[in-house]
Amino acid sequence: MLRHAELKFDIHCYYDGDPPRYRVYVNDDLITERTFTWGSGSHYIEETVILEAPVGQHRLRVENVDPALGTFTIEQIKLDGIPPAGNTVFNIV
Repeated sequence: MLRHAELKFDIHCYYDGDPPRYRVYVNDDLITERTFTWGSGSHYIEETVILEAPVGQHRLRVENVDPALGTFTIEQIKLDGIPPAGNTVFNIV
């Protein structure tokens, strides 16, 4: 059974020099790839992903495409407005 859900989270980046790129995955599905062009450490991106996913456990992950250029963190994860019990693991019920 598939369920519609809204996943929101903030991506923070810390870098010097050229802005790094990142990819957002839910499980093994690539959702987006972006370049973080905003100020290092002073700005963040609020991502919103609309999911049509099966009931069960899923995992959010950010992949740093250019690890030598900087680091990324995910914060303030919410599924349908509610923080999940796990850090980057969430359940669709």
